[in-house]
Amino acid sequence: MKTGLKVLAVAAAIAFSGVALADKAKFEGACADCHEASEFAGKPAAELTKSIKDHMGKGKHKKLTLTDAEAASLAAYLSTAK
Repeated sequence: MKTGLKVLAVAAAIAFSGVALADKAKFEGACADCHEASEFAGKPAAELTKSIKDHMGKGKHKKLTLTDAEAASLAAYLSTAK
């Protein structure tokens, strides 16, 4: 049983790091020209999700299109950014 939990923990860590890398790439491709990830560190992910969704399609963010899940994932990444 302990081995199963270890395997599950490793699989979860790998999956999480893959998502984090995808969110980092998304940020660098769409946001990093004007923002630094550290600007958002420590802010609640729910607040950041709302802000991302509010800015999509407006002004400099005209071409930014994310699903609700992508916006939430990006916000979670940014809230823990350093």
